[in-house]
Amino acid sequence: MDGRIRKMGLAITALVMGLWWLCGPVSSAEAVEVRTFFTVGLFNFRQPEFRELYGGLPAFGVVVDLFTRSNLGLATGIDYYQARGEALTLEGEPAVYPVKFHRWTFPLLLKYRLVSGGFQLAAGAGLALSLYDETWSGVELSYHGRKIHFRAEMATDVRLLSRLYLRAALTWDSIPTGVSSLLLGGGRVNLAGLGLQAGIGTRI
Repeated sequence: MDGRIRKMGLAITALVMGLWWLCGPVSSAEAVEVRTFFTVGLFNFRQPEFRELYGGLPAFGVVVDLFTRSNLGLATGIDYYQARGEALTLEGEPAVYPVKFHRWTFPLLLKYRLVSGGFQLAAGAGLALSLYDETWSGVELSYHGRKIHFRAEMATDVRLLSRLYLRAALTWDSIPTGVSSLLLGGGRVNLAGLGLQAGIGTRI
């Protein structure tokens, strides 16, 4: 199953990168402004058990923003999260179980922006597809799947040069998986959390 998730992630990545490649002809019509960014950051789980296990997850992403002259726009891209940790002992056993987690997320958001000179503030909300996998070493336990879920975003762009921008963004994901976890005492897993990312990009 992990191999299938990786293949699906790579296929969707190729689709998003194809969209990015097509942004040049679209933006040349001057009816749409396109900005692309490469970002890094951290993601923190809302559930405390996952925060204790993994801490902040390193995040890497590609963002594509498209805005019309009315300042309405769409955003898509790719986010990748990966972390390792050591699970708490199970039912009082002395063993410690290394675990690893990774997630691919592909958002599609409706956005609106306010622009003043070289400063832009944008807010958006929409849906995202997340592919996730958690694997425990030394014990036959794993959780994997995919979920379409809600995402909200607040982002600020600051122009450094004529076409070069600096970006900072906050994102919120709610990802109710419907899966029970021993880590939560049999409770339901929600991979919800808050992400903070910064990056640099260009206007095409």
